Amino acid sequence: MLATVSALMLLLLAPGPTNTLLFRAGVLFGLRASWKLAFIECLAYLLQVSVWGVALLYLAAYSPWAVKLIQLAAGTYLLVLSWRLWRSVKALEDVNQDRFTGGYFFWMTVMNPKGLLIASLIAPPDTFIHWTGYLAFMGTLALVVIPVGAAWIVFGAGVVGRGRHWLTPRVINRTAALAIGCFATVLLGRLATSILT
Repeated sequence: MLATVSALMLLLLAPGPTNTLLFRAGVLFGLRASWKLAFIECLAYLLQVSVWGVALLYLAAYSPWAVKLIQLAAGTYLLVLSWRLWRSVKALEDVNQDRFTGGYFFWMTVMNPKGLLIASLIAPPDTFIHWTGYLAFMGTLALVVIPVGAAWIVFGAGVVGRGRHWLTPRVINRTAALAIGCFATVLLGRLATSILT
């Protein structure tokens, strides 16, 4: 159990698209307005890991090319998200009106490749075969995802208190766009390499 929790924490603490948007929400809107994103992230990971876990049982045996196609779709989605963030010059005053939170954030998290890593490398072997293993692992995942997501929001909210005069919404959006774009480029590059070799 400790090894599973440690692996989940290390993976989920790593900067990536989801954590970049959590950090961004903390900077732009603060903890009070953004806390629910940690729960949205949790729901997205529970859905994604569940789907991946079941799908991998079948895809590995019958359609190995389908995994590559899904990775291509995820990388493309992240590039589109990066482009939209880059073009977003200003931020809205209310987190509920921001298009990079809520439903958009949920689907971006569902497309995050970390879910595939969790399902294929971290989840114990019986997770997607027996209900007891599934419920135990999903409970553990939820207990790790929520505090880690909240930590990214708190980290972003803490940046605001240290002099925000240079930290405009445009700078935040473009920095987030660069981070997500780089992540997507690396993901697509690795995918191309794995297909060509």
